Amino acid sequence: MTETIGSRRQRLVSMGLASLAVAVLAAVTYQPDDSASSAAPVTAVDEGSEAVTIPIAELAGEFLISGSSTVFPIVQLQAERFAQEASSVAISVEGPGSGDGAQKFCNGEALIANASRLYKDSEIELCEANGIEFIELRLAVDGITVITSPENDVLECLSFNDLYALTSGEAQGFQTWSDANALTSLWSGTTFADGFELSVYGPGEESGTFDSFAEVVIDSVAKGKTGLDVDAREFSREIRPDYISSPDDNTILSGIGSQQYSLGWVGFAYASQAAAAGQAKLVSISFDDGGSCVDPTPTTISSATFPIARFLYTYVNLEAVETNPALAAFVDYMLSEEGLTAVEEVGYIPLSEEDLSRTRLIWKVGLNGTGQWSSE
Repeated sequence: MTETIGSRRQRLVSMGLASLAVAVLAAVTYQPDDSASSAAPVTAVDEGSEAVTIPIAELAGEFLISGSSTVFPIVQLQAERFAQEASSVAISVEGPGSGDGAQKFCNGEALIANASRLYKDSEIELCEANGIEFIELRLAVDGITVITSPENDVLECLSFNDLYALTSGEAQGFQTWSDANALTSLWSGTTFADGFELSVYGPGEESGTFDSFAEVVIDSVAKGKTGLDVDAREFSREIRPDYISSPDDNTILSGIGSQQYSLGWVGFAYASQAAAAGQAKLVSISFDDGGSCVDPTPTTISSATFPIARFLYTYVNLEAVETNPALAAFVDYMLSEEGLTAVEEVGYIPLSEEDLSRTRLIWKVGLNGTGQWSSE
């Protein structure tokens, strides 16, 4: 299940914070050297009864990080900066999508995987079947951003019900914006003007953003959360199969810019950078028909005022943490003050102090499995 920022803040499931604090004192097997900068942590490796301290510059090894294209820019920048201090550590970062990354992670090909949603039950089961234990870390905040061409001078705001009428399974075959009136008229919603061709672009099914958009937007409508009478008729819970999909956010943005009355969605960092470059227009979103239209901004996303805000995650192979000093040192760096500057630099929103403290504690303890961030 996608956990949006509007969800209630969750307690750690496996152990309480007090127990975690005690465990930190007993369980930490490596930690940054307080005398070193956050760009140069020192790792202690347990070798029998002795702990050997290794300066980061002396670390060596290689590993693959796969997963979300949304999270990719954050971790790519972190890996580049880490390599400046640990030149003998080769980190390959790719962004084929949350789903594809989960397959590689749970098959043991990637030691770290990023996701723009929590792992699905089927992905967790695959990890379990292959004996892959993991640590689930919350990394940053994002807002799924609805976009159109900068040349579109008629579109400013859409409600969840509008998006359902344009992008759900019931919209299959709709070629103009006014085709969606066949649905919106059923609930006295928006009437779209005639004469505007509709071209829909978005991430493919391998993407966590695909899953999140379907769950946060389409499912909300189908479950009656936006005020529609779901007992009177059946609603789709799928995204229309005939939209133009791509695993590459830049390809989606290129399509958006090529069609004046296009419609699509990507992560906030990609969308805001494209808007700043004059390649896309950000669309305001209202949860309800006739509700307040909210622009996607760092402020509205972090406060959950923006209706399609969500969290971004990183999954770390627990066994590799215990056996690979270079990987452990890199995750230390990811969660350091210096490492986390990459979040804002690439256009995303940093975690709240509460969530950052929690994710760092989960990492220090090595708390494995899911449940730390799941909804109650």
